[in-house]
Amino acid sequence: MEPTYMNGDFNFCFRLRYVFSKPERHDVVAIRLSGEKVILLKRVVALEGEVVKIQKGALFVNDKKIDETYVRYQSDWNLSPRKIHKNHVYVVGDNRGVPINVHHFGQTSINRIIGAPLW
Repeated sequence: MEPTYMNGDFNFCFRLRYVFSKPERHDVVAIRLSGEKVILLKRVVALEGEVVKIQKGALFVNDKKIDETYVRYQSDWNLSPRKIHKNHVYVVGDNRGVPINVHHFGQTSINRIIGAPLW
């Protein structure tokens, strides 16, 4: 999530953020990846039922280019179109300057989202 959140920083998570609402596009969410200790911060870029793709580093949702002012380092990523399943969102980090094959991103169940960072 660099440069928005630095790797290794300590962040507090507001666990009640999504109790009565679902995540929206551009929200930064805390996702439980595995067990109790592995939690990642990622940005929601597409919602259920939408189709997401990346062409030459540009994000498209339903064939409309999305302005991502929070991405400082542009990439040359390419990702074929994917439809987001029911009760899922598509998440990706802000640090797009790293190669796509070492970046953790993708479709995730909203049940894995445990909250949002407080700052």
